[in-house]
Amino acid sequence: MNLAIIMAATALFSCAGNAESTADGTDSSATEQATSSVNPWPWDFPQNVKLEAEPDQMILAPYTFYPGALEDGKNPAEQTLIFYSTKMTEVGESKSKVNTDVELPNALIIPLAKEAQAKKGDIVLTWWQSGSGLKRAIVKDASDPSAPKVDYLDMEYGDDPENPGFAQKFADDPLKPGTFNIITDGEWQPGAQVACKNDRDGWDAATLIREQDGKVLVIGFSSKVKAYKKEDVKLIPFKEDLKVGDDVRAIWVTGYQDGYKITKIDKNLGRIWVERDGKTEVKAFGEVTKVLN
Repeated sequence: MNLAIIMAATALFSCAGNAESTADGTDSSATEQATSSVNPWPWDFPQNVKLEAEPDQMILAPYTFYPGALEDGKNPAEQTLIFYSTKMTEVGESKSKVNTDVELPNALIIPLAKEAQAKKGDIVLTWWQSGSGLKRAIVKDASDPSAPKVDYLDMEYGDDPENPGFAQKFADDPLKPGTFNIITDGEWQPGAQVACKNDRDGWDAATLIREQDGKVLVIGFSSKVKAYKKEDVKLIPFKEDLKVGDDVRAIWVTGYQDGYKITKIDKNLGRIWVERDGKTEVKAFGEVTKVLN
């Protein structure tokens, strides 16, 4: 056989043997290159977050979306990062393992209390337990304090009885024990409602992930994670002292807008009816405030 042909065949075989494919047929070397080309922590927020959690404890974390963004070579700060429920596997100093073997930064992990006891009217951080995804809820029935029945605040409430919203369709959803945190107004704790100063001199609405060293990490519009200076963020109470007739700001799309007036409050449902320009809207506790006036 011609020597040149033999050498060419050997080189071709060598190249083919060095290209490894993943289970879905993608080139692992290309995946590694994409992962290494993106900054895994693009937020101006500390990474030395101490996590108080134990193996098998329930948590909320973007354990599918965050690794997926890195694998695709995309900036995680520009991607939707939905916080789903799963279990803690192994706690580390700055990163931990969840959902068996997924490694995540501690700052993106929210542990849920193992033995929380709720009271009627409490606001809790949990997930949609008839579905998925992080949600805040109001306790409607605490006959069993470890497994209360709740209405989800982060679901639309339909004011038309013939066209109810998801909040009504899943009203009185029972929570499993060890799957929720009680949110206390005035505390910088995961699940708190916040308003973040934007570059248009307005206030964006967000859900707090955590606060540390004068910085704040939040879940904003479209479930995008953002970081702010603490001085540019305000806590919005869920149980603010509001009354019918008050002039308030209320969330419209991405942020708190002015020009609203309260027409009705239902503390049992955690809902507030507001009116602007002759149109009535139903908002959840935390979506209406005088704090920003």
